[in-house]
This record gives sequence, structure tokens and C-alpha cells, in this order.
Amino acid sequence: MSYTPKAEDQQSFEQDQFIGYALEVDASDTDSALGDLDRESITTSLTPSVTQYRYSHGRRYNAFEEGTYWLPNDEAEIERLDVQHHVWRLTLNGKLYISPISDHVQNVLDIGTGTGRWVIEFADEHPSAQVLGTDLSPIQPSWTPSNCSFLIDNAENEWLFDNKFDFIHSRMLLMGIHDWPRYFKQTWDNLRPGGWMEVHEVQFPVCSADESLEQETSFVVWSQYVRDASAKVGIDTMAGSKFKRQLEDKGFINIRKEPVKWAIGPWPKGSKEKDIGKLTLENTREFMSAISMALFTKNLGWTTEEIEAFLAKARADLEDRKKHYYWQMYILCAQKPTTAVDDP
Repeated sequence: MSYTPKAEDQQSFEQDQFIGYALEVDASDTDSALGDLDRESITTSLTPSVTQYRYSHGRRYNAFEEGTYWLPNDEAEIERLDVQHHVWRLTLNGKLYISPISDHVQNVLDIGTGTGRWVIEFADEHPSAQVLGTDLSPIQPSWTPSNCSFLIDNAENEWLFDNKFDFIHSRMLLMGIHDWPRYFKQTWDNLRPGGWMEVHEVQFPVCSADESLEQETSFVVWSQYVRDASAKVGIDTMAGSKFKRQLEDKGFINIRKEPVKWAIGPWPKGSKEKDIGKLTLENTREFMSAISMALFTKNLGWTTEEIEAFLAKARADLEDRKKHYYWQMYILCAQKPTTAVDDP
């Protein structure tokens, strides 16, 4: 017997409208400035348990399970992650998730929580829930709601939680997961029957809304290098397009897949689309150096000087207002059947 959301939940489940289903170029917009945005700021203080980091290429990286993740965890990356979090909330029209879970959900898990913004805001909005966030880096704030907590853990290790969860959420784990079917199995095993899971991901290489990609600019080539360098270490940057089938194969039901587009720059029509584009441009600028240093030096054999020179060209292409780049994003949620039996 499969679960059917309550009438009020079903209506929300079917009628949610997200920003980025379709993008249309705004030919009248010639303002190339990022502009001022009403974006909430956050000051993050690191937890006292932090004792050591790894430093390379002028960036700071996690020391726990060294070499398992390619992005840094320094202040510049913390700020970038908070910008990215804001883009997700704009995309979901202020929401944190699309799953039709109860307002009184009890046990919630966020895998790869990063700065912990999602966990903290979910805990604030759901005071009856106990919310746990896991990450390789202890970069979450020390001030948190009483109903949330954080755990340093690697999502690719065996999950050893004491309790099962009503809702398991993850976002932007692409550069840290090598085996998505195993990830979805662990999600299944740690969900209660009837529980929901949700995953939000990006896809590489970059896409274009028009003929912008007829010529391979340095920015396009950079995104292809990210794909190729990632593949060398077993990371599939096109994984999001396969999630629905993998969830079906595991036995999940009521699967909902929402492909959305993040414009890179304020080129699309629509005020919300422009705001997302401005923030995504900012996010992409910072992400380019954040991901390239470790990934390209170790997997492509580039020097720091070669990377910096190439990134300068790629950023110049990124800023070209005649190019209408966007990131293809995937949002999926799915339910574990109420009659599900876990694997032995």
C-alpha cells in the first residue's frame, strides 16, 4: 500500500511553482552590474572542536578524511555556500524543501550540511523536529537552535545512526559522492517506512539558453575540464540526470523530479530570475577558483600559475553579457513505501 499525501499536502505537491523552469533572454536589459540585493548576512563562528586544517594552493581544506572532497572550507568558501543557500531559497520561493512532509515531522537528517544554514532554518521552522546535520568539516556556527545538532562524518562511509529518520535531505553533494546508488541505498536503510528523501544537485558542463555555446569559450572549456578531472577520480558530473531511475530501482515511490535552470548573470526576464542570476554569477565566480586548484593540480597535472592564467580568461568569458549561460539543476524527492522491508 503506497502513501498518498493529505489533500492539503497533495495540492502543494502538485502546484508548487519554482523559479527557473524556463528562462527567456531579456533583450532590454543592458545593466551589467550585480546590483544591490536584500540578502541576509550571517557571521559564522567555528565550533571549538576544530583543531587542525590542511592548507594548499592558498586555500584551507578539511583534515578529516583528507582527500575525499575537492572543495575548501575556508572563510571564502563559507561565504560562497551561504550565497548558494540563498539561491536555493529563491528557487523554491522561500521554501527549504519540496517534499510533502508533515509540519510536525520528528527526526530529520541533512547530509553534507556545509555551513549548517539549512539545518538551522529547518529547526527554526519546525520546533517539534530534531534535526541533525553531517559534514566533513566542522564549520557550522556554535549558536544553534536547541533542536538541531551537527556531526562530523563522511557520507560515503557506512551510516551508523541510532534512529531512523522521517526526512533525509541533501544538497550539492556532487563533488563528494562517487557511488550514488549506494548513497540512495543508505538513504533508504535509514528512512522510516513512509519517510521522504530529497536531493538537489547541479550538472556539468555548463549549458546555454541560445547559440552562446556554438563557440567553445574559455568558460565552457573550464566546465568541461571540471567534468573530465572529476571523472578521473570516479565522480560523475552528469549524475543528476540518472537519479530518477536509480531511485526507482531502489524501490522508492511517489518520485518527483523538477529540473530547473540557474541563469549565470541577470540576463533572463523576470525580477526573481534576475536576482537568482546575479547571485549565481557571484557564486560561480567564487566556485571556479574553489574547485579548480585542488582538482586540476592533482588530476590534470596543471600548475597553480597555469590554473590562474586560464581562470582569468574563463572569468572574462563569464562576464560577457552576450553569453547566456546557465546551470542545469535537479530537484528530486521520493518516498519509502509504508510497507517497505529493509534489506537483511
